[in-house]
Amino acid sequence: MLCPKCHSGSCRSSQRRGIKDHFWSLFALRPWRCRTCGIRFFAWTVPAQYFIYVHCARCGNLDLQRVARERVSEELFTGLKRALHFPAYRCDPCRRRFFSLRPFRRIPALRFEPSPTETHDS
Repeated sequence: MLCPKCHSGSCRSSQRRGIKDHFWSLFALRPWRCRTCGIRFFAWTVPAQYFIYVHCARCGNLDLQRVARERVSEELFTGLKRALHFPAYRCDPCRRRFFSLRPFRRIPALRFEPSPTETHDS
């Protein structure tokens, strides 16, 4: 997630609070906070062009690892999904394990590197 103000990549999901935050959650928008400039903003956990690919529903991570089906234990209909050979994935940042039928595409985390014109050396 990139900050809309300072374009830093150090944004983290923020706690939902109040009616406004829960209202925007109906549209799959979540509150985020930039650790660099402190701005709080709303955005989807996954960019729209990557929504069709498998991603972590909790944190939006797209750089997932395949794991054995037996490792997933906290989902609805786990036994049925194992029997039907659903692919299982693990999100490294939040350590969540889950099943998904969405197509897998390795999309590593984007790192924002400022261009030479954006650096402010004294």
